Amino acid sequence: MEDIVLIYTVTLDPSESVVGKGINISLVLKKLGIESIATGIVNHKNVEQVAEELDKAEIENQFIEQKRGIKITAKNQQKLLDYLKVLKAGDILVIAGGFAKGIDPVYLTDLAKVADKKAAGLVVDVPYENVLDILPMNPLLIKPNETELKHWFEKDNQKVTTKELINMAHYLVVKGAQHVLLSLGANGAAIVNMMDALMAHAPEIEEVVDSTGSGDALLGTFLAGMLKGYMPVKNLSDAIAAGSDTARSDWLTDFRTTPALQKQVIARRITFEEAE
Repeated sequence: MEDIVLIYTVTLDPSESVVGKGINISLVLKKLGIESIATGIVNHKNVEQVAEELDKAEIENQFIEQKRGIKITAKNQQKLLDYLKVLKAGDILVIAGGFAKGIDPVYLTDLAKVADKKAAGLVVDVPYENVLDILPMNPLLIKPNETELKHWFEKDNQKVTTKELINMAHYLVVKGAQHVLLSLGANGAAIVNMMDALMAHAPEIEEVVDSTGSGDALLGTFLAGMLKGYMPVKNLSDAIAAGSDTARSDWLTDFRTTPALQKQVIARRITFEEAE
């Protein structure tokens, strides 16, 4: 009997609310019929609320509780690393969002090493330039936005063209990333791998209600499409539609109206020289 692939989403910012990028990605995957296990480190003040929300969505969750203060202890960081040893070959570890006080960005490397040792796929959506350090481990998918990518390449205060951004994403692939999903906000997104690049503009929406969670919807939908074996053109269009629908919604998309948006998204294959 073939082993079932398990997806673990990690949230490492135990804020006062239940908002967490890893949690959001689990919610998006669930809406698309894909199960995951939500984990991470959560503040004692909202651990019950997080569990309740995920239980309501019928998402398995296993969080480590930070009982005192807001600074995450080294002991709890090690507990999470130990828990993630349950990973097996073919599983997927999704690390998303900023790290709470007490967690050094180098912790990303510690997490990546666990996945690498277990031959699990690694999906990363964090703002830290430490992402560059894990590229030799060949992460499955990295999702930077324009601001993050510029920071990693020390171009924070410079005006950068779309062509330059695509070439930066391609550099990440050359250094080891299997796929780079570049979020361009209202301008859409691009997916870059060693073979080529696809780019598509976002559909027009009448009003942006709350763009919080749009990037999570983009990533969660794209990851789901990869797991379902969708062609990259369809996958990118679906993901952009999900992100756009989230931006015009109070919260994450429910996918009921994304098909209409998806029809407006035209993904095209481009060479790295064409990316304007």
